[in-house]
Amino acid sequence: MLRNYFTLYHAAMELHERLAGGYLTEAYSEHKNEVTLNFVTPGHQHLRLIVLTHTPFLCLYTKEGLKKKARDSASLLTGLSMQPVTGVAISPTDREIHIYFEDSAILVLQLFSSKTNLFLVRDNCIIETFKHNSTLAGQPYQPYEESPGILRKLETLAMNKALFLEKYNKPNVENIAKSTADRIAADLPGFDQTLVQELLKRAGTEDNPEALFNAFQSVFFELLDPQPGVSEKEDGLLQFTLLHNDEKSKRTFDSVLDGLAHYSISMQRVLETKEELKGLRTKLLRQLEKTRKSLEGFNPALLNEFAKNYEQCGHLLMAALYQPRTERKSISVENIFEPGAPDKIIVLKEALTLQKNAEEYFSKASKTKGKLKAMEDRHERLRKEKETLETLLAETESISSPKEARCFIEQQSRNPGKSREPALKNIRTAPPFRTVNISASITLFVGKNAANNELLTFSHTKPDDIWLHARGSAGSHCVLKGTTLSNLPAIRQAAEIAAWYSSAKNSALVPVIYTLKKYVRRGKKLAPGQVIVEREEVLMVKPSNRLFSDQA
Repeated sequence: MLRNYFTLYHAAMELHERLAGGYLTEAYSEHKNEVTLNFVTPGHQHLRLIVLTHTPFLCLYTKEGLKKKARDSASLLTGLSMQPVTGVAISPTDREIHIYFEDSAILVLQLFSSKTNLFLVRDNCIIETFKHNSTLAGQPYQPYEESPGILRKLETLAMNKALFLEKYNKPNVENIAKSTADRIAADLPGFDQTLVQELLKRAGTEDNPEALFNAFQSVFFELLDPQPGVSEKEDGLLQFTLLHNDEKSKRTFDSVLDGLAHYSISMQRVLETKEELKGLRTKLLRQLEKTRKSLEGFNPALLNEFAKNYEQCGHLLMAALYQPRTERKSISVENIFEPGAPDKIIVLKEALTLQKNAEEYFSKASKTKGKLKAMEDRHERLRKEKETLETLLAETESISSPKEARCFIEQQSRNPGKSREPALKNIRTAPPFRTVNISASITLFVGKNAANNELLTFSHTKPDDIWLHARGSAGSHCVLKGTTLSNLPAIRQAAEIAAWYSSAKNSALVPVIYTLKKYVRRGKKLAPGQVIVEREEVLMVKPSNRLFSDQA
């Protein structure tokens, strides 16, 4: 019954009692599809009238006291500022509340469900509107039709049983195909589906015109002398009513405006909770999809094959140390691990001896095994995270009321993931990197190996973090958090540590590049830990680890 004619009729009368003789201080829109009208009452009290245009669950309500509008609010109806109010009334024929001002201006609150709007009228012409101003401004406007109003028509029927019965029983070709509910709604202006269903419920039948008349009288007189109340439905949503029902959960109010205020503020919380839950669920779904893709891309067999091949190449080279080396780039050796197989061709580094090449292959095998272990650990973390996300999503689907939704959201906000594995993206175990505290607010993260460098640069770094690496040398990826490119002293200290964790740590001076992480990217054919860097700057620094404090 929120936008029902009778609700607005009583709200308009109460607004007239409170506002007539006062004045409007300002009108503005602080949120999309919402208008706030600030009034000062004749008793010098501040009263805000809030009108909402975007949902059938909300219409208008009042709040006591003065509230300063936000800076980004849009000012509206500036021509009415400080104008005295002479009266408030509802249109006799429709759901429009008119606020009259001393300069003959009329502020029309058009409170139709899908076409709610506010507009300023002068001399029967629309001057300014809240919505669709470009199409409505300048159009003619008639305050109301010259015909008996809704209340007058209903009062005539309520006081004249014979007329009601005659109207109900009158043969009409159109009425033959209509249901009783549709016929009643057509014959009783202002009776929406809620009131029609209440009338039929009280009548207990659809076929007894006298019972329908008695039920109509009962409902109509209650609407004239309402008992404003707010109750909770089975789905947890609230409903506003003027009728004298005895629902256990109903809370009654002394005035329609008080009831509307309680309903609207409570309903806004319910709708906000619904949107929050929807957003949380979207976030969970997005993260679950990302986790699933990461799990699908997990291929330990490939890495294991690489490690096995590197180790085999190392052993074969050691067995062929005294074999003549006719080519510098490769060597063909007997594959002693697979008798009867063709000789194996092993790629070599030209500048290294066979023994050094063997050591290189053993080193690659060791690094690949370490990378495989890191991948397996990450796979297990992702698997547990996937299970937790699926559990949380199942919980969101089982939520049946706004109260349950609010409890779920607050639980995730207060202590996300408690008694579970990490649930949301920002819930992670401590990153497995070396850390250096440059200052109380600035921290340097240092990678430990190629796989760890990859993890640090592309999973634990934001676009505006500072990325560092020794130029032209193998070494750790370093990420400086908590500062900007303008802080050169902190960057220099970080560069000294980056130089220390590189293969050039024994040099007197080492060139170290630094740039924002957003200018660091993977290459399609580059090995893990190798990157392409753009817009870098270079510092020549002396390697140092004097600030290092391993917290990994």
